Amino acid sequence: MKKYIITGLIITLLIASTIQAISFTINYDPVEVDFTHTVFAEQCTATWCPICPFANDALHNIYQSGDYPFYYVTLVNDKSDIGRERNRDYSFGIYKVYAFPTVYFDGGDTNFIGSKSTVALTEAEYRTLIEQEGIRTPKQPITMESFVTWDGDTKITVMVNITNDGKLPYFGKIRSYVTEIESRWEDSTGTPYQFALLDYAINKIVLLMPKKAKTITGNFDGAANHGNQTFPDITSDNIMVISAISHWIPHYRLGYQTEEYTQRYFAYFVDQATAATPN
Repeated sequence: MKKYIITGLIITLLIASTIQAISFTINYDPVEVDFTHTVFAEQCTATWCPICPFANDALHNIYQSGDYPFYYVTLVNDKSDIGRERNRDYSFGIYKVYAFPTVYFDGGDTNFIGSKSTVALTEAEYRTLIEQEGIRTPKQPITMESFVTWDGDTKITVMVNITNDGKLPYFGKIRSYVTEIESRWEDSTGTPYQFALLDYAINKIVLLMPKKAKTITGNFDGAANHGNQTFPDITSDNIMVISAISHWIPHYRLGYQTEEYTQRYFAYFVDQATAATPN
């Protein structure tokens, strides 16, 4: 079992005589923690949202740090037809997003709505949830690896190997999210999103018996129709395919809440995730 470093946050307050300024220093105190699986997050956002850049930058900082086994996908609600559908998906994950940004971790087991006042504070909140998800016991221990082949023009082939290492049958759903590493869509500060969803290469039900393995393949063609959009200008060096598998048992969760409204949804926990870029 691999061990990963989790972190603590030290906040330093600097007050000038004429201007009050707050700076945040992240100090890492090594603590070894067993992660049971790779954690997966879905960021629900919109290009007009004024506080979404905090969430976008915080997630990317965490990913780039390499501190955790962690991947995330960005669902740009007002630009991506497929992303908007996922935000209202009634199949293995009923999010029904009502506020941006909202980040769902591991299929919605935990979520964070809105953002803190700075990128550093938002990042600290996300790290806490990633660490919480990382030690969660999956329904069955699942091993996954994926491969992506660039077939020419704008076509790719995705292959995912899945092994059920547990003692019981596994029934769930696998999604392979085709993302642009640097998105064509920008947040409200003009910064490109990262890992923005274009469409799925694989979106299938999976039944896997104990101690058995299965290989699932799928295809994506940027020039084809994806919702009401096409992406004939994608390039092989800007594509990452992130695959996540979730088990079928629904778990009741709460999301966005006000005095007048409470968001209720069913989470289908992600048990493993993997990613690959075109070879």
